[in-house]
Amino acid sequence: MPEVRSKLTKPQKAAILLMSLPPAVAVEVMKELSDEEIQEILMHATSIEGITIKDIEEIAKEFVEEYKATSFITPDIDALLEFARKVLPPEKFAKIYEFLSSSTIIKSFQELERVDSKILSNILRNEHPQTIAVVLSQFNPTKAAEILKYLPDTLAIEVVKRLATIENISPEFFGELIEVLAEEIRAMGLTGFMQKMEGITLTAELLNMLDKDTTNKILAKLDEEDPYLSERIKEKMFTFEDIRKLDNRAIVEVLKAVDKNTLLIALKGAPEDIKEKFFSNMSRKAAEIMKEDMEAMGPVRASEVEKAQKEVVKVIKNLADQGIIDISGGEAYV
Repeated sequence: MPEVRSKLTKPQKAAILLMSLPPAVAVEVMKELSDEEIQEILMHATSIEGITIKDIEEIAKEFVEEYKATSFITPDIDALLEFARKVLPPEKFAKIYEFLSSSTIIKSFQELERVDSKILSNILRNEHPQTIAVVLSQFNPTKAAEILKYLPDTLAIEVVKRLATIENISPEFFGELIEVLAEEIRAMGLTGFMQKMEGITLTAELLNMLDKDTTNKILAKLDEEDPYLSERIKEKMFTFEDIRKLDNRAIVEVLKAVDKNTLLIALKGAPEDIKEKFFSNMSRKAAEIMKEDMEAMGPVRASEVEKAQKEVVKVIKNLADQGIIDISGGEAYV
C-alpha cells in the first residue's frame, strides 16, 4: 500500500530489504555495515508493521534504481560467482555458472535494445527469417513490433510464422548470433538471462501492438499459408472488436476500471454494437451523458481513437490476468 511505503524511513526500508533476503545473504550484507548502521536498522525494524509483498517489491525496485543512479563500479563476474557459490543451493549455482561461463559476450543485451529500430531492421533484413525471429523473441513486444514494422512485408510474414513456433533458445546459439551482429553494431552484448516465452503468446502480443492494417495484412496472409497457425495466434490475441465476446458482468468490471475519457474517445470510433454493449451496462443517465459528450467532442483523429482503444484492451487484459473477468466469452469470476 503506497501510504505505508511513503511513511517509511530509509533505515526502515533497509530493514525490510534485509528481512526479505535469505538469512545467509542478509548476514553477508550486514558484514559490510558498521555497528552503528546495524543498530540503527534493527531499532527501526521493531516499528515496522502492515507491510505487504507488494511493498517489499516496490522498496526493492526503489533500491535498485538508487543503486543504478549512484553506482559507477563495473561488477566483477568472478567475485559475483564466488558469492553465488556461497549462498545458492549447489544445483541452482551449477545452472547459473554454466550459463554465465558459456560465453564472454553475456554483458549487455540491453545495449542492443537502445539501437534505433529502423537501423536494427536494416541490419536484420539480410539475415534468415529464423535468425530474425530468434532476435525479436528476446526483445520486449514494443521494440519487436517497431523492428517488424520496418521489415519488407514478405519478410515480416516469414518472421512471424517462425516467431510463433519458437519454444526454447539455446544461450550458446544466441551468444554466437549476437557476436555476428556485434560486428555491425559496435559494443553489443548480452545481459541477464533470456526469457523463455511461448512463441504463439509472444506473436500475439507483438501483433496486438502493431497498427490494425499491418496486423490484418499479416493475419490474412497467414490465413492463406497456414490457417492452423493463424487460428492459434488469433486465439491468444484480444482486440477491441473482441469486446463483443464479453458478457455483461465483464463489461461492468471494465467500466469500473477504465478511464472515462479514454473510453469516450475509444467509443467515438467504435462500431455501433460495441457502443451499445457499454451503454446497455450503464445507468440510463450515465449512458445519455456519455452520448452527449461524444457528440460534443466533434471529430477525433483515427490515431487517437486507435490509441484509446488499445488502452481499453490493456485494461481488459489486466482484469483477465487478475482473474476478475474471463475474456474467452464466459462469465466473470467471483
